[in-house]
Amino acid sequence: MFPLITEIYNALKQWQKALLFSFVSYSVLLFMIIVAITFILKDFNFLVVAGLTFVYMSVLLASILVARKLFRKKLLEE
Repeated sequence: MFPLITEIYNALKQWQKALLFSFVSYSVLLFMIIVAITFILKDFNFLVVAGLTFVYMSVLLASILVARKLFRKKLLEE
């Protein structure tokens, strides 16, 4: 399994690797926010976490798609 993942990762272009790293980093940040909210509320509230995750991931995916379009357009011009 790991050789397959390594092969796929090596096939990505530099700007695609950067976007993948950004997505993973922001997902880790979302996890930390969920943990903080759980400790603040002193209980796991599924509706709050699901709402936060939906809004956060929607904004994140939209911004990554815009960045992907800009990177691809800029790299094709060069």
